[in-house]
Amino acid sequence: MIENLDIEDPGCLNEIRTEPPVAEVTDSSDIGACLDELLENTHLSGLRMANDFIRELQNATLGGRHCGLDPEALSLLRNPPTTSFTLEDKPDLHLAFDLFLASLKASIDVYNTSRASILRRHPEDYIPSYNQMKNILARITGVRSIVHPMCRNSCVAFTGPLADLDHCPRCQEPKQCPTSKRYHQEFHTMPIGPILQALWRNPESARRFQYRRSKTHEIIEELRRNSGKLSTYEDFFHGSDYLEQVRNGNITDDDIVLMFSIDGAQLYAHKASDCWIYLWVIMDFSPKERYKKEFVIPGGFIPGPKKPKNLDSFLFPGLYHLSAIQKEGLSIWNAATNILFKSQLFLGLDTADGPAMAYLSGLVGHHGKYGCRLYCPTPGRHKTNGPHYYPALLKPLQYTIPGCDHPDLSHFTAAISRDNNHYFTNLRYLLESPNDTQYRRRRLETGIVKPTIFLGLPSCSTLPIPRCFGSDIMHLGTFNLSDLLLSLWRGVIDHDRLDPPTNWPWAVLQGKVWESHGRDVAAATPYLPGSFDRPPRNIAEKINSGYKAWEWLLYLYGLAPALLFGILPDPYYSHFCKLVRGMRIIQQYHITAADLVLANDLLQSFVHEFEVLYYQRREDRLHFCRQSIHALLHLASEVTRIGPPICSSQWTMERTIGNLGEEIRQPSNPFANLSQRGILRCQINALIAMLPVLKPYQCDLPRGAVDLGEGYVLLRAKDRYSRHMKDREIAALKVYVRVRNQSAFLSLQEDWSPRITRWARLRLPSGQIARSQWKESLKPINKIRVSRNCRVNGHPETLAVVSVYSSPLPGLLNQSHGTFISCKYSGDNNLMVINVKCIKAVVAMIPHSPAGVDDGGGYFYLVERPGLDVTDLGDFRSETL
Repeated sequence: MIENLDIEDPGCLNEIRTEPPVAEVTDSSDIGACLDELLENTHLSGLRMANDFIRELQNATLGGRHCGLDPEALSLLRNPPTTSFTLEDKPDLHLAFDLFLASLKASIDVYNTSRASILRRHPEDYIPSYNQMKNILARITGVRSIVHPMCRNSCVAFTGPLADLDHCPRCQEPKQCPTSKRYHQEFHTMPIGPILQALWRNPESARRFQYRRSKTHEIIEELRRNSGKLSTYEDFFHGSDYLEQVRNGNITDDDIVLMFSIDGAQLYAHKASDCWIYLWVIMDFSPKERYKKEFVIPGGFIPGPKKPKNLDSFLFPGLYHLSAIQKEGLSIWNAATNILFKSQLFLGLDTADGPAMAYLSGLVGHHGKYGCRLYCPTPGRHKTNGPHYYPALLKPLQYTIPGCDHPDLSHFTAAISRDNNHYFTNLRYLLESPNDTQYRRRRLETGIVKPTIFLGLPSCSTLPIPRCFGSDIMHLGTFNLSDLLLSLWRGVIDHDRLDPPTNWPWAVLQGKVWESHGRDVAAATPYLPGSFDRPPRNIAEKINSGYKAWEWLLYLYGLAPALLFGILPDPYYSHFCKLVRGMRIIQQYHITAADLVLANDLLQSFVHEFEVLYYQRREDRLHFCRQSIHALLHLASEVTRIGPPICSSQWTMERTIGNLGEEIRQPSNPFANLSQRGILRCQINALIAMLPVLKPYQCDLPRGAVDLGEGYVLLRAKDRYSRHMKDREIAALKVYVRVRNQSAFLSLQEDWSPRITRWARLRLPSGQIARSQWKESLKPINKIRVSRNCRVNGHPETLAVVSVYSSPLPGLLNQSHGTFISCKYSGDNNLMVINVKCIKAVVAMIPHSPAGVDDGGGYFYLVERPGLDVTDLGDFRSETL
């Protein structure tokens, strides 16, 4: 019997010290259609439990035993209302909702006190109590949670095949309290069907679903015009996997495409408070809307403080509901067209960080022989008598470990196929294991721990297994790569006693150099605009104190190329800059085909050179070759398969965890409170979609602002009186006039001195705020975040006077592969007049003294906000206006 399928690092040599023989496995192209036969041939009880959950999903129906919906909710799901809900004839309820929504982030006492005050003045009004309002909210939206018991130690949920158990099968704790008969612990699931129905019950909200349809038609038309080629990749819909599902009819215009995302969260920094949350993202909405908190749907909450031992049991209620709808179809009333139709829910992607993805996919962790989260066939290598595998493509010197001594694999032509037939062949081989010993050997050789629960969903309603499991650009691009590189450069990574860091030419960030580097990072803060969000702190002091993902992003891809120049020696510096250039491209929302080719070349070269420069074919350095390095080889091909990775990243989940955590009001029971806040979030989002009139009023234009069109807005302060321009400003303005209108230029008087009115701020279409030197120069540098450096498109049109930096130093630009842009600032000596609509972004220009350049100083290096064209994929706004 298999006691625990979720052991630490399954698929590694923790127990096996002799290499098992590789089995001859026949390929079966139709194994997806023979899943029942596959599950029937399972012998071990631990695997049969995973199979039982899959079978229950296969047999899911909306009226089934595990549906969890009461008869009224089930009737509404199958027969949704076909009229819009209105408050026009319900003034008391309208007032109650205004009061309820205004007090959402406050305590219940705020609502009750306000209600009592109104009723004291107007006793004839009917304003429901807080609890009554929650019931009314659930009744109007149709959104309610499904509650199930769980083990008090978070081992399992009593769902599906475990529903009838009275004790936890892991720790033997009872499900109920013996005296009160109440469940020790419960968790909530938000069924997705009623929420989606509510989002269609208002014409404005219903029209949001048209984005995917129109974008898909646009992409297909471009493919027809360009012989099957795309010029840019902007969304999941540009990926070949999605387009293939459209082509074969699995996704139609009436369907809804979803993304599933799960992650663990620690609610308190210094207290055991781990919990898990999963959510749904509606991919039919445009990228500018789908990631905002009013459209992100919390799907389930798994209380802690311990992590779940059987995640399938917690995911089961939500996936059962999804599976039932996928088979029966979801009845939806479209308020925009007044049409009732059936929609199929297509699960496009399942995303998670590394540890959570191993639970979702059923694959081994990152230390397994086949540890790639995308299930590519690249085998790893392990050290002599070591249990962990590492994806080194170059074979170590004098290395003869059986099963790992395969010859070099190319970084440029390495097999990265994710054929689902390969997966099913290996899954069959694993499930047919006759005993525990064979299971452990086959797990090692296949890279599979158990069948994933997602096999229970209809195969026509999801991407094929394992292609539905995406990458994770957020954790990869921040924590994972920075941890490896900084550990190498600081000389603190684990090493053999015969390979001390004092012999490493790259281990330069130590002692005084490291401390000085940290101060340089902190000194950049005043020059990073407020739109860059949280600036990196002193990395030398705070690296072990919760350095945030965004700080790593700004440091690694913004500051490091400049701050490491002259410190990190070549070829290591130039090598690092290849990573920066490639990742800057990959992390964009808008990726051109040409840029994608460049990023692929740079990242492949980086991975190859990493093994040559750092690992150097040394067996004792195999642990340098982590899965985070190997994952870079997949990024470009993943863009063509499922679109830019930013569109399916964990940034959305991190933001959701953050803003839900901020709403917790009961520290004594944070898990229950978090669940209630999540349920309320779903209901409020559905209500506001149905009744946009309840959305809190937000004035886009503050007092005195001037809308220039196309997303550009002039913001105060402004000159009270107009003033004359300076001589050099007039000269720049004359150049503008000459370019725009030669005859007008010739008619200018020699002593022409126009009067102008200065404005302090300009809001850009991205939401960033560009500031003028006029106001910024009035404050000390330590009191501001400089926001007056801008990137322009170069057209000689005018509304603003700008001081143009020099061209970048070519030597630094070439050596850094275009990542270190150092320019000289000339002040009033190089003025130009441009139209404000030429300003495309606010950037940072940070002062520095480039090594080897001695011409009077005045140099600044450029830092752009990472992923600038995805700044509004969420609730981004530069500042409160």
